[in-house]
Amino acid sequence: MAGEGSPTQLPQAKRRNKSSSATTTTTIHSLTDDLLLQIFLRLPSLATLVRAALACRRHRRAVVSSPDFRRRFRELHPAPLMGLFFAPPTAVLDPMLPAFPSFFPARRHDRDLAAALRGGDFFLTSIQEHPDKAHSWEIYDCRGGYVLLCNGDQSTERPMAVVNPLARRSQRFFDDGLDDTFEDCRGTPVLRSERLLCSDEDPTTFRVVALTHDESRVRASVFFSDTGEWKIHPWFDVPGRPRRSKGWLLNNNMQSKGFMYWLYTNHKYMVTLNTLTMGFSVEELPPFLKNRRCSFDIGETNSGARCIVYTVDFTVGVMLRRTDSDGVEKWMLDRATPLDTQLDGVLRNQKGNYDELLVVAVRDGFAYLASSKKVFDPQTPSWFLSLCLETMKLENLFQKAYNSGGHPYVMAWPPCLVGNHGRFALEGST
Repeated sequence: MAGEGSPTQLPQAKRRNKSSSATTTTTIHSLTDDLLLQIFLRLPSLATLVRAALACRRHRRAVVSSPDFRRRFRELHPAPLMGLFFAPPTAVLDPMLPAFPSFFPARRHDRDLAAALRGGDFFLTSIQEHPDKAHSWEIYDCRGGYVLLCNGDQSTERPMAVVNPLARRSQRFFDDGLDDTFEDCRGTPVLRSERLLCSDEDPTTFRVVALTHDESRVRASVFFSDTGEWKIHPWFDVPGRPRRSKGWLLNNNMQSKGFMYWLYTNHKYMVTLNTLTMGFSVEELPPFLKNRRCSFDIGETNSGARCIVYTVDFTVGVMLRRTDSDGVEKWMLDRATPLDTQLDGVLRNQKGNYDELLVVAVRDGFAYLASSKKVFDPQTPSWFLSLCLETMKLENLFQKAYNSGGHPYVMAWPPCLVGNHGRFALEGST
């Protein structure tokens, strides 16, 4: 009986329980990659997935090795809006003071997304602190997680920069190198704002597309980040150019599914560039888009289809590319939705202070709108809203003074979850 109290001998039943427990224990490391990816699909957002995938090399390797997982995750979890970049109000700035784009974060309850915002470089300090660059930068575009900037200093060459705010101290500087694009021009050439062209499958590279036009033609020039060189394409003759107008194309930022668009100043025609073939085409705008009261932009629906979103007063319409009875593909109205009732609630009963909605941008199934007065009033700041094109539901983002322009920054699929990049390039086993 003395042995019953011995601390070195456990009761037989307890030994069996311990042995049984050891054989049934399951850890995260015992899961197959397929089960791991099924768990990852249930994560609430891309920001949470990034944290989970970078927890260890095995997690990252499972995500990187499955393009099908990337596609399914994007379908279930649209890339989250992090905020909008705006150009500074140059009309009231002292030209001797630094001028940089400002960033306004969207209100989000996702803690991982908030952490990504806090850890990012959305004040663009990597540009502001660069010792060899001038003090003023303009924002031209925002795509694929990158921000395209142009040096505002009036010099012979126009230094440009592409920055990824979520990858601190990540920037690429280059000169526009576009002197040759003016060769063989008719009259005075005009260079329009450059735009970014990014790839989901290779987010480490990008292209910058510039449009030049003379009195009756357009041409495209493309910068390739992997080679650091520009390629200049041939001139293309266009019809319907407004007479007695040197700057007959407007600067805008319209892009959708590999197509870029420029609007004529008379609002009658639109130039389209197919960035896959680098071929131009020109088509007449639908009649009601020619109305100067109509604000519109071109982007994508949640299914990836090209679309035009327009506003007239407080009504939002959506147009899609469809084939008519004659077999001609054109922009055709899909739906028009009055938003008066929603606006009363979203704007906290302040809708009466505004006269209309303006379309700021259209990206990945969302239209970004701004409330506005038809006569600009700096004492009445605009409300910025997002409109889901699938549900036509509004969400309030923030309030600020608004003159023109706005660049949504949407969290893109990070390069580290596509291929062997950065500190994961030489990864070994788990």
